[in-house]
Amino acid sequence: MADLLDDRTAGPASDRVAYRPVSGLAVAAAVVGGASALALVSPFFWMLPLVGCAIAVAALADVEREGAKKAGRLAAVAGLALSLGFGAQALAATATARWIAAARAESAAEVWLTAIRQGRPEDARAMCGPEAQRAIESVGECAGNAPVSRRRAAPGAEMGSWVVVVMVGECELRLGLVPTVATQQRQTVERWLVTTCDVTRSGT
Repeated sequence: MADLLDDRTAGPASDRVAYRPVSGLAVAAAVVGGASALALVSPFFWMLPLVGCAIAVAALADVEREGAKKAGRLAAVAGLALSLGFGAQALAATATARWIAAARAESAAEVWLTAIRQGRPEDARAMCGPEAQRAIESVGECAGNAPVSRRRAAPGAEMGSWVVVVMVGECELRLGLVPTVATQQRQTVERWLVTTCDVTRSGT
């Protein structure tokens, strides 16, 4: 009887499938990799792709460790790919948005300065707040017809604000700008407002 039972339970090695536990790290890597898509929504979630990459690397090491006999390599690779992909997209989108915002801030500063230099103070006042309006006369006296030698924009201290530094002749203008939303002909458009203006003459 024992021999008969042995014959029934025994079989070719190819017919017996050994059970391999799934690596918990691999599952976690896949989950965090998918959640890394949130990095496209807000910089607050930028840590997710980094965490996902770290977990995926640890999962691959866990699965491929000698004697581990764990499944989940595909999940770990997928989690790594998702984390890298979403992380790269988030960085690229942020860099592009920042470049566009800087270009628009510089353009708005140029339009405002041109209005002053061409003797159109009313147009300049329409583009700026009360603090910047008080500097219009000083800017006109300082800038005159001097050539603009340099412009550069950098993020301001407040969220969404920008600081544009303009060199006009011997004057350095530091303009604070913020984007606002305006409605023109039933359409919503972006309108930049000059909030501050500091004028510094060379040698002073």
